[in-house]
Amino acid sequence: MANKLKGEITVQLAGKDYKCRLTVDAIMQIEDACDCGVIKLATKMGEADIRMSEIIHVLLPALRGGGNDFQRKDVVKIVQDAGIVKAT
Repeated sequence: MANKLKGEITVQLAGKDYKCRLTVDAIMQIEDACDCGVIKLATKMGEADIRMSEIIHVLLPALRGGGNDFQRKDVVKIVQDAGIVKAT
C-alpha cells in the first residue's frame, strides 16, 4: 500500500498495481532525460504534447522510487501492455 506521507501513489497499469514515488533524485533524472524542467514537462503532458520516450523517462524513475526493480525494457513492456492513454 502506498504511503501518502512519503509522497507515494499507486498506479494501475495493464491490470497490475504499482507503487510510485517521485523522489528529488527521480525528478532530476526525469529533467535530465527530457531536457526540460518537470513543470514544463507537466504542462506538455496537459497539452497532449508528450513523446513515448518521455513517458518512459517519467515512469522508470517513478516506479523505481516506489521500490520496484525495473529496467527500461520492463517499463516499455508495461506501457505497451497498458496502452498509451493509460500509461500517460
